[in-house]
Amino acid sequence: MGVFYENIGVGLKEDGPFKVVTALVDTGAVHSMLPADLLRELGVVPNKDSEFILADGRRQRFSMGDALFRIGLEEHYSPVIFGPNDQFLLGAVTLQVFSLIADTTHHKLIPAPVMTL
Repeated sequence: MGVFYENIGVGLKEDGPFKVVTALVDTGAVHSMLPADLLRELGVVPNKDSEFILADGRRQRFSMGDALFRIGLEEHYSPVIFGPNDQFLLGAVTLQVFSLIADTTHHKLIPAPVMTL
């Protein structure tokens, strides 16, 4: 797995407010996780609770909701975990929504290859 950081925007709706944060891009993480306090401040509302297996193998329940993410010039909604206040994580589901992949050699996000038949 490769990890690096990316500046992203997060909000509730297109007209804001948006908060720019630096998130860890982790190719082994499925979902994005941001601080619960930040998400609530932006108006993001939890819509379900789920159990997750953490990197150290522990199981923990977290609330989830949908936030508007901004990466570069694009904006898309993606599920997000309401995490501890020190967790800024950009996961695979959000990257897929943006059709991006992590280039861990050059430490940047790049467009996912398009497959045609």
